[in-house]
Amino acid sequence: MSVISRECYAVPLPELSGARVLLTGLTSASGFDIARAFADHGAHLILQSPEQSPEMTELVAVLAESTSEIRLFNTPLESDGDAARLMQAAIEASGGIDAVVNLAPIALSDIEALETPEDVEGLISEALRLPLRVTEIAANRMRLVWTEGSILNVVRVPGGIGGRAMMLADVLRAELAELTRGLARQWAAHGIRVNAIAPPSSVAAMAGEVQASDADLAAVALALASRKGHGASGHVLDAAGAARRWC
Repeated sequence: MSVISRECYAVPLPELSGARVLLTGLTSASGFDIARAFADHGAHLILQSPEQSPEMTELVAVLAESTSEIRLFNTPLESDGDAARLMQAAIEASGGIDAVVNLAPIALSDIEALETPEDVEGLISEALRLPLRVTEIAANRMRLVWTEGSILNVVRVPGGIGGRAMMLADVLRAELAELTRGLARQWAAHGIRVNAIAPPSSVAAMAGEVQASDADLAAVALALASRKGHGASGHVLDAAGAARRWC
């Protein structure tokens, strides 16, 4: 944990105390800063991780030191049914959901296998399918119980691997922007905000912009779930550097 990220978490956001936050896609390599940020503000955590390892057990133990309630589901999200069952279990365990952060990494091996534009479209569709399904289920649940909540979808690709990743990032940003705007319009009347974070565009990457760190993602997720984010919906955000800018 960096000094910057810890200082960012120290900014008082009392409205997040007791908030029920679902984080999907957590691994020992990605997402811990986001979970820790919410835990440090007293949020109740519902975590989904495909990983069962000693490292994950240790990380959950660390998170438990900061929050009064934490639940971990060690089941992978591989189908729409898995997403529906996760949301049902999360809601039964916590009574509802106030904020959702979906982490959707794209593997290096999948990028290296790209050969055609159709391959790119197929990979993006598959990468977004389950996060968007969780978004739909969570938003519908929030609507039913009159919860004005925040949903953030984070799609990451490995940095510094050349033209295929840049091409993928450009197409991904365009498709994610369209989907996010549509979801934001769909749920705006119910006070439900939907935003996304995407990797840098090819132009930004060539200009030296780097991938957002976990601390950056944590800063954005906190801001969007708090009162600061109540006017923000329908945006694809560039999170790099947010841990310095948004604290």
